Amino acid sequence: MRIRSNEKGASRITVYLWFVLLFAVAHIAIKLVPMYMDYSRMQDEMTSKAGVAQVLKDEEILRDLVNKAKDLDLPLGPENFIIDRDVDRRKMKIITAWDVEVSFFWGVYVRTFHFKPSVEESFMSVLR
Repeated sequence: MRIRSNEKGASRITVYLWFVLLFAVAHIAIKLVPMYMDYSRMQDEMTSKAGVAQVLKDEEILRDLVNKAKDLDLPLGPENFIIDRDVDRRKMKIITAWDVEVSFFWGVYVRTFHFKPSVEESFMSVLR
């Protein structure tokens, strides 16, 4: 009888440990996935703006990027973007960076993530 009760207790502990592990994975995913989604959305916006640089001025591109950053609640302003237009090579390069501090497990572990999207796209010059 003693062996059976020990096995039953061990299986309960195993189930509890699996629940704790599942909770930890879900908690970390809930914290990390939105940050990387924002990074991906910002990089997509930068790529699309650099790709249509032949019809937009740098000021318009900057305004649109700042508005997108506000929509995503990113700590970016006009001073955080570097827009470099190379007319001779017909390329545009856009760079930005931001940091996000994330608190895991209610402040037990805090980590700062650094995001630095950079895009370089070719564009056609406007024919006149």
